[in-house]
Amino acid sequence: MKRKSFATFVFGVCVIAWGCGVSTQQAEVQFRLLEEVYITPGTAEEFEASSMARTARMAAGNVAFGRLASVSDDGVYRFLNQLGGDFSSVGEWREQITAMPASPTPNPAAGIIDHIDFSVWQSRPDLSLTPDSPRIENSEIGFIHEIRLYPKFGAAEEVAELLQKIRDLSESRNINSRRLVAQLVAGTGPEWPVFSLVFLARDAEDYYAQSARDIEARGDEGQELVNQVQRLCRKLEREHYTARQDLGYQPSN
Repeated sequence: MKRKSFATFVFGVCVIAWGCGVSTQQAEVQFRLLEEVYITPGTAEEFEASSMARTARMAAGNVAFGRLASVSDDGVYRFLNQLGGDFSSVGEWREQITAMPASPTPNPAAGIIDHIDFSVWQSRPDLSLTPDSPRIENSEIGFIHEIRLYPKFGAAEEVAELLQKIRDLSESRNINSRRLVAQLVAGTGPEWPVFSLVFLARDAEDYYAQSARDIEARGDEGQELVNQVQRLCRKLEREHYTARQDLGYQPSN
């Protein structure tokens, strides 16, 4: 599956966020390892059973890092592993995954998984908006919309400055939607540099309704900032996901 690319980008219509398990007013940088799993057609049931078995082994191995799950409209599974505030947490995650109990079945995903794209992302709290009373709680999230911005060469810093202005404008207009931004650090999938923007809603209808309200609240000033972002990007992509809390993992400690 290739992400859908759009010639137009209505940035101001959405709540900007990264991940579903983020506390309000989070001010510290965090790293996240993203696994985008492409499965063989017709194997979703088998893959989900294998994924749940892996979750059970993570719990048995006391893996300390949480894992958020979702699936795209095209059937790509997205696992967001929540790491720590230092890049070394990537290595700690790998060590814990390696040390968890082995599967009783050799190569349990053989013939099911086509390939996996791995990438590491760093949160950008300086660009983020996390109101004390967010519009929806984590438990209500059922629909996720991601946009990836690919700035032109040398334009990443200017794009970041514009995202900060949009954050400030949203705050001044009392928009109560969480807005968290992440930037690509390393990976086998996405090109560099990239900003990932994830929009959270209860469902598709809720997403589009809130988008319209946010556009109106930001007004012409917000749309001009959107236009500037668009001009500085060589590519824009977006994708829908359905949250799958049943495939996720949260450590007990």
